[in-house]
Amino acid sequence: MNKKTIILIFTFILLVNVSCTKYSRVQARESIASTALKYKGVPYKYGGTTPKGFDCSGFVQYVYKKSGIMLPRTVSKMEKVLRKTKSPLKGDIVIFHNPLHTGIYLGNNKFIHASSSRGVVIDKLSEQWFKKRLKGIFTYF
Repeated sequence: MNKKTIILIFTFILLVNVSCTKYSRVQARESIASTALKYKGVPYKYGGTTPKGFDCSGFVQYVYKKSGIMLPRTVSKMEKVLRKTKSPLKGDIVIFHNPLHTGIYLGNNKFIHASSSRGVVIDKLSEQWFKKRLKGIFTYF
């Protein structure tokens, strides 16, 4: 094989891998968001990590695990393994401070989380309580 053929084959393989990676990321994000929505209405349980009851980080960890992604158990440890993003996409992780709290971004300024008073619910980031405490939106991808 000549040099041009090898470069052409290598370029083709690289392009196929990049497009597959992007596609699988989109699939993973969709899977995370749709899985999270299945648990809307599940009650809050301190230390909860199952559909019988979730706390905030237990909910995020459980949903990500269902999509094949292992995250640490606590918000502070999650923050250390994730990357902060200024362009949030569906499936990213929302983190708040005072108190530490987390949820999954759904797009359109909405996120789903395990609220200590309401269980797994959808809220808007623009609501005053959340807006005031938003530490950032983080991504695994």
